[in-house]
Amino acid sequence: MQKVNRRSFFAIAAAAAVMAVTAWTPDVAEAKRLNFTEATYNKLLKSGQPFMVSVHTRWCSTCAAQKRIIGGLRSKGQPYAGMTELAMDWDKYRGSKIGKELRIPRRSTLIMFGGGKEAGRIIAGTSASQIKQLIDKGYN
Repeated sequence: MQKVNRRSFFAIAAAAAVMAVTAWTPDVAEAKRLNFTEATYNKLLKSGQPFMVSVHTRWCSTCAAQKRIIGGLRSKGQPYAGMTELAMDWDKYRGSKIGKELRIPRRSTLIMFGGGKEAGRIIAGTSASQIKQLIDKGYN
């Protein structure tokens, strides 16, 4: 067995912790979480129903925290449990036409829509009350 120095040990431990946090998701959080496509986005926008676009990357700890908070809200029932969330991969859509149209400055951006228009947005916010208020804006 190879001996691992302290610096390597802590680097490996930190990487494992980030991967564990990013990978953990309650089952209920995935109930209405769809991968972003322009077609789905346009369909939901046209329908006028409330939905959220969550801009994320799999390596972003802020995105993972937002995902856990949204999952926790979903477990509290309606309207959160029924909210559709479009998960937009920042690495894929950064610099794209739709990314520019939506004015997405960075990963960990949450945009709530209701009535066919943007109801509000949060950039890099991880406060449960702030995210709850954002979602509520889409249903008012």
